[in-house]
Amino acid sequence: MSLSLDIPAHEAHVLRVFAVMDAALSDEAVIAALGADGLARDEVELFDVADLQEMSLSSYLAEGHGIGAAALSELRGQLDTLKGRVLLVPTRAFGGRATRLEVGATLRLVGRFEEERTPVRFAPLPSGGAEGVVAPSGEGRSGRAARLAVLGFFCGLALLAALVIWLVRGA
Repeated sequence: MSLSLDIPAHEAHVLRVFAVMDAALSDEAVIAALGADGLARDEVELFDVADLQEMSLSSYLAEGHGIGAAALSELRGQLDTLKGRVLLVPTRAFGGRATRLEVGATLRLVGRFEEERTPVRFAPLPSGGAEGVVAPSGEGRSGRAARLAVLGFFCGLALLAALVIWLVRGA
């Protein structure tokens, strides 16, 4: 029996846990059993639960993937009694694309978990920068200097014109 799962585009912070039902399958065959094209294989985890040694699978999901205690509470018993290999598939493995999984009978979906995220909080900006007088918009010192330079240019030009006229009349 296979299972169809639709992963929406841009789904984020979701982890799906699958139990591998056939211990004889190679790693490639297990991942292929997801039935997903374009899966980022470096994002999925496939391992034997026994590799966790003293750590339970639910503790690994909480500490390693940020799954909150409330999300794990309903399936903690089932997760912690799993034997054999498990496949962990975070939504970042789909690269932000809508994907349809046709999960083969060699995998069993154990659960879908949302990562716990702390809301982003911004500290208020210091008010010291907002105190004082704001320079009026428009021209500042550089505007005045430019006006004086233009005025000096035209005064010099007028003086030069007067000198040329005086020389022409006097000659």
